[in-house]
Amino acid sequence: MNARRRNQCHHADRMPSRRQVLGLAAAGGAAWILQGCAHKDRVCADNRITRPNTMRPNILILHADQMRFDALGCNGNRHARTPNLDALAAEGTVFTRHFAANPVCTPSRATLFSGLYVPGHGIWRNGIPLPRRDDYGPAALRNWPMPGHMELTKTPVLMPDLFAAAGYDTLSLGKLHFTPFRAPREYGFGECTRLMYDGALSDWHGPYYGFRHVEMTCGHGEEPCRGGHYADWLRANHPDVYARANSTKPPEAYPLPGRKNIWASPVPADLHNSIWLADRFADYLTKRKAEAPPFFAFVGFPDPHHAFAPSFDLVEQFANAEVPEPADPEGEAWPEPEERQRLASHCLRSLTPEQRRVYIRYTYAMVHNIDRAVGRIVAALKASNCWDNTIIVFTSDHGDFLCDHALLLKAQFGSRSLLHVPFVLRAPGAGLPARTATPMSNCDVLPTLAALAGLHAPGDIHGCDIVPIVRDRRDHVALAHCYTGEAARNNCTIHDARYRLTCYPATGRIELYDQQQDPGEVCNLAGTRAVADVQEHLRRLLVERTFSLSNPTLGRLAQW
Repeated sequence: MNARRRNQCHHADRMPSRRQVLGLAAAGGAAWILQGCAHKDRVCADNRITRPNTMRPNILILHADQMRFDALGCNGNRHARTPNLDALAAEGTVFTRHFAANPVCTPSRATLFSGLYVPGHGIWRNGIPLPRRDDYGPAALRNWPMPGHMELTKTPVLMPDLFAAAGYDTLSLGKLHFTPFRAPREYGFGECTRLMYDGALSDWHGPYYGFRHVEMTCGHGEEPCRGGHYADWLRANHPDVYARANSTKPPEAYPLPGRKNIWASPVPADLHNSIWLADRFADYLTKRKAEAPPFFAFVGFPDPHHAFAPSFDLVEQFANAEVPEPADPEGEAWPEPEERQRLASHCLRSLTPEQRRVYIRYTYAMVHNIDRAVGRIVAALKASNCWDNTIIVFTSDHGDFLCDHALLLKAQFGSRSLLHVPFVLRAPGAGLPARTATPMSNCDVLPTLAALAGLHAPGDIHGCDIVPIVRDRRDHVALAHCYTGEAARNNCTIHDARYRLTCYPATGRIELYDQQQDPGEVCNLAGTRAVADVQEHLRRLLVERTFSLSNPTLGRLAQW
């Protein structure tokens, strides 16, 4: 079997078209799933999809923002304080080579929810809304004609569309980032910060991109205290904390001189938005009726995305915590000098090693609060008798340099610091091992969860059901595509079971890292004789797969 054939998925069982799923989701119907359907002259009678709703598992995705793979104890970090996530991992499977399809929020999340790589869904940077003809925000707030790319572009089937069409109740709490935060308020997008700050979205709870009910947080750091449903709750129930969170910070609030992206939040940990999200989900479970349909729920934690603003009481707990040393701490191995100049605002060379550790400690404090929230969510699932029948995912959209290579935050690179993210899957009865090094992309999440629930994923997505790939020990690869608007900086990445290869097509530059022997990516092997065959094989596979995925659709304003 040739490499291309071996690394592609077989989608013969996938049945519904985009139009079928979206139409059924909007109507709340599930006839094609319960009765079987014809697709391309083929009739399926798969017993997996004929189970009544009461027998289907609930699906819960717990999603952090900008969390690196090594942020968790279960991923080998002895400094992490994540007992609840570690316990969740002990009951499921840890994917040690799970990679995001893009190192920034919206493109990666578009891949997670659609099962399409970036060349397929077209969301190449933040600031581009996912195409949607109707439920992208409250209709009453739209004061503009629908842009052409929203009206004429094929609308991707998202996970909530698929599960809603199958009769699931669909719920999202927290950050989604399907539409631009900074868009003009006239667009009426459901995640517009201006509308949230003004309170215009306070009484709106969806529908939104297939979700029946949404409760939004706004931005990061202390932005969630300024607008959105969490801010509404905080203002109504804890007005003193709300006032402190929205007051001007004195200079001494910032622990690092000249750095305004790190401080201790005056919001105590138990009132933080991470805990609020857990409590909102627990409240949802409490109010569910015994005969309620299964749920597909997404809990989107805004942390540990910058700004670095953990609760003050957690900052105290982590004040002297030991943290791991970053890879390539002085940035001597990567990136190229020209790229480093472009990343001047990300550079940490002016900070001492101890000052850099403050960034890591503050990040670990935010991760710890997410872990506390996960503990509450698990307790609520058990108290509501939903634990045994709920498939749980914990993951993130991308990572953070977090002092690796003397850098902070993120950028459009194939770096392991940015693309390697946690993925814990608790799927009782799936027959998966406790740990697997099979490469996986967040592109594979939709078809995997659909199969575990006994549903058929859309037939034209790029991702694969990862469960049989892991069980059968088949080869698999994970891709990433980074676009910058400048051809010389665009790059594409492929991960196999051991290596990461990144190509810059316009310049011919190649990066090749042995991630088993060089996890910090300090020795670029590209061009060396010892791995010449590996380099050529991965390069060819990356080119073939990228060409097969490309499907430009955005930007069309009219029929002609």
